[in-house]
Amino acid sequence: MSPTKQKLLSTASKTFSKYGFYKTSMDEIAKSARKAKGSLYYHFNSKELLFREVVLSELTFLKEELTLIFENHDADSREIIRAYMIKRMEVMNISINYQETLRPEFYEFYEFLNDVILEMDQWEKQQITEILNRGVVKEELDLPGNIEVYAEMLLIFLKGLETPLFLKGQYERLISNFDNLIGILTKGISKV
Repeated sequence: MSPTKQKLLSTASKTFSKYGFYKTSMDEIAKSARKAKGSLYYHFNSKELLFREVVLSELTFLKEELTLIFENHDADSREIIRAYMIKRMEVMNISINYQETLRPEFYEFYEFLNDVILEMDQWEKQQITEILNRGVVKEELDLPGNIEVYAEMLLIFLKGLETPLFLKGQYERLISNFDNLIGILTKGISKV
């Protein structure tokens, strides 16, 4: 990625974070980046495309952080699930532009981000499925039935927490009890 494009993307991320998708204009981003408006449109044809790239960069960072956890094949699968859930929420808490996509009024424009979020959901589901399978094989977890369904349900559970934690400002108040909730969940699926 060219330095100009990177600067525009970084500036756009900060501007979208500060004002939100709706209140941010391409003019503001160009001015903040100290670049010509033509340069901005050369790299990003529309505000939607630019916002898509900003959200994609936040989700790419999330993927990188979670990959470090998922790649630990020696750890107990329950500990990996715990670390995954905690890290996911920590990163989502700082992913301000992703949080913008959770707003009900954003759904009007959601389509241009649908593939990005769907791909992330599929990736997470695949990773969770692998962890759960590993836990069953190592006899750490007792999961009768379809493991993919358990993975999907866990992801739905986590995504269901996003709105109250991030949009309603409950993260700081509730996150201290999140580890206890994870303990209840992992104990419930433990073989021992």
